[in-house]
Amino acid sequence: MIFEKEMAIERHEFRRTLRRALPEAHISEQGDTITVREGSGTLEITLSTKPQRRIGLLALPVLAARFHYSGYDDPAGHLARLDISFQRGGG
Repeated sequence: MIFEKEMAIERHEFRRTLRRALPEAHISEQGDTITVREGSGTLEITLSTKPQRRIGLLALPVLAARFHYSGYDDPAGHLARLDISFQRGGG
């Protein structure tokens, strides 16, 4: 199953957050592809940097991420849990 998302995050922050979100997983990187192995499941994440998104004086980074799941029982549920890890609070 494949999911595509645009995220307001830099590459180094994405990698750091992913490692924190999945501390038991084996994570490897090669170029723009991050491979996550958990049990019998494999997740390949392909990253590409997009132009910044500007809102007035605010400039946000944009990272396109393609999540390719194989061997997971509930890939949508796994991605939903990852989304929570990537959320930023504020107020």
